[in-house]
Amino acid sequence: MDKLPEIKIGKRSIPLYYSTYETIAIQREIGCTAFQLKDTVFGTETIDEDKDITLDNIRLTVDKDPDKMEKLGKLICILGNAGLEESGQEPDLTAKWILRNMKPVMIPIYAMAVMGVIVSGNIMEAKEESTGEPTDVILEEQKAKKQPEN
Repeated sequence: MDKLPEIKIGKRSIPLYYSTYETIAIQREIGCTAFQLKDTVFGTETIDEDKDITLDNIRLTVDKDPDKMEKLGKLICILGNAGLEESGQEPDLTAKWILRNMKPVMIPIYAMAVMGVIVSGNIMEAKEESTGEPTDVILEEQKAKKQPEN
């Protein structure tokens, strides 16, 4: 297995893992689908309404809403315990421990990292379904950039 992405909370590095199993846990424990996390957990607002929505044009608002912060703690707990389990470690995280050890100023950074893991997992799954084989998304993007346009 490839090295899993990690976040550091407190003095602990936590690997993150996302699959259909975690999607079920997200729906049960947070009450939304993975695609609804943008609004339910991360919260977004557009910085400039006249521009297209891109990562440069949105701001996460999770750090301004206690309900969203609590849901982010649960989400990190779900993905973190999955990552620990996949890495052969004891899945011993609790949302309380995560929230107690997160530095408040880092909340948007944690949210972006978690969002990246979920987006990557969905992209990888979609590519696998279309080709029938696992695909390295980054490698495919690099190949596409190298090919001359006709």
